[in-house]
Amino acid sequence: MQPRRKSFLSTGITSIVLIFVLLCLLTFAVLSVVSARADYKLSEKNTTRTTEYYEAENTANDILLKISTVLSTHAGSSAYLDDVRTDLDGTDGISFSSASQLQYYVTINENQRLFVSLLLTNASSDTAGLYQIKAWKVENTHEWNNDTPVPVLGSDEMNELLSEE
Repeated sequence: MQPRRKSFLSTGITSIVLIFVLLCLLTFAVLSVVSARADYKLSEKNTTRTTEYYEAENTANDILLKISTVLSTHAGSSAYLDDVRTDLDGTDGISFSSASQLQYYVTINENQRLFVSLLLTNASSDTAGLYQIKAWKVENTHEWNNDTPVPVLGSDEMNELLSEE
């Protein structure tokens, strides 16, 4: 009986399949690392934006607490709105848009701010009824310009394309 010979071809195919499988695994590993890095950067941006918003929200609530304290101090006085305006106008960015409506802004970041608008009521000493929140919203301070052209083809190439037809 003669010993069986291994053909060169069967060893070569096994090596090629092994190399192909290793390349596939390497490709998937690289894609996983790239995807994980992108997810990490996105979560960092999200964390930063959320932290900035809640810091601005806390500042706005602190200002609202000061306003509420001033309102409850002057509640029931004959010149209620005048006394409140004297105490609050200009402090912490508070401005009066009318005799009974005040507003203030809290900066979130360089592109956004929190806008708060309150309507003052002439209630008695009940703290919950001294004001109504008319607006509590995020406003963009950065102006977006949607008319920015993207140069895909130069004007000479575009003229050549149009003249060929």
